[in-house]
Amino acid sequence: MKKIIVVWVVLFGVVFSGCGKTTGESTKTSPQSSKQKTKTTETTSQSSKQNTKPAVKTSPSKSSTSSEVPQASDNISGVWLATGKQDGVSSTWFFNNGQLTVNYVYHFSYVIAKNKDSHGYTVVTITNKEGKKHALLLKKNGSNFDGRTVEGKAYEKYLTDGTVPNGQIIEFIYQQKQEKVDSHNAYLEEMEHLKKTLRTYIFDKYMPSPDYGYAKGINWSENFYDNLTANEIWNVIEEFKKKHNGEEGTLFEQAFYLSHNAPIKDNWKELFLENWNNSYYKEDKIEKLIDRGDTVEVYTDSLPYTGEKDNYPFVTLDKRTGSWHG
Repeated sequence: MKKIIVVWVVLFGVVFSGCGKTTGESTKTSPQSSKQKTKTTETTSQSSKQNTKPAVKTSPSKSSTSSEVPQASDNISGVWLATGKQDGVSSTWFFNNGQLTVNYVYHFSYVIAKNKDSHGYTVVTITNKEGKKHALLLKKNGSNFDGRTVEGKAYEKYLTDGTVPNGQIIEFIYQQKQEKVDSHNAYLEEMEHLKKTLRTYIFDKYMPSPDYGYAKGINWSENFYDNLTANEIWNVIEEFKKKHNGEEGTLFEQAFYLSHNAPIKDNWKELFLENWNNSYYKEDKIEKLIDRGDTVEVYTDSLPYTGEKDNYPFVTLDKRTGSWHG
């Protein structure tokens, strides 16, 4: 019996001893676990601090597309040959300090817009003598310009919404340097002087004089003469000089040659009717005009056209000079 009690005592001692070790080890590891928890808490706290740091401000990147409108710095001063790329028709344009002369005859004013339009065109606003405006849109093409003219309703639409019409492209090729402009101006003045000189001779000196005779071949109406350009008159007189070995001849000879060689203008009929309605013939109603080339046969209600051989016209009009005779 004593042996059994001793055995139980020994067994209980071993058990208690083991329990003590386990408890001790558990106690020893608790501080380490606590430290790990502390570290975890610190890490979490640091992470939280990082998350709560204010975001670093970044400077906005510059847009690759600038909103600035490009300025129209193109220089169009001087003389340019303008040729339609479709019809091949050419004309000469002389831009000089806001004044434009086309074919050395037709005069306009112009203004170049400070900025290019949304299509990249340099916008030239051209105004005629009546104040009517249209636009010439120019875009650089090497040393030349490609241009489009915008007129009438197309011009109004362009001003409204910037629509560029699909018209013919006109190529502008530079012709004269700026230093030649002065001599060009002198040339224009010389042509205008010739036109004025011949006009004065025909209407103020010769036709009112006793020397005048219809059969002598110098017979003009003023609106037909004024409808001629200085360049057209100049070309006719230059032709006269060539035929006379460079001699200028007299004013009578020049006026006579011009009377028979002046160009026939497209608006001859309009000018003729203007003269007719302002003359004592206006009571006679024109019934028929028969175009014979240089002349026109005029038939009226008082002398109608019958087609018979001896059916002579009421008057015959000279389409070059605007004069007529019965």
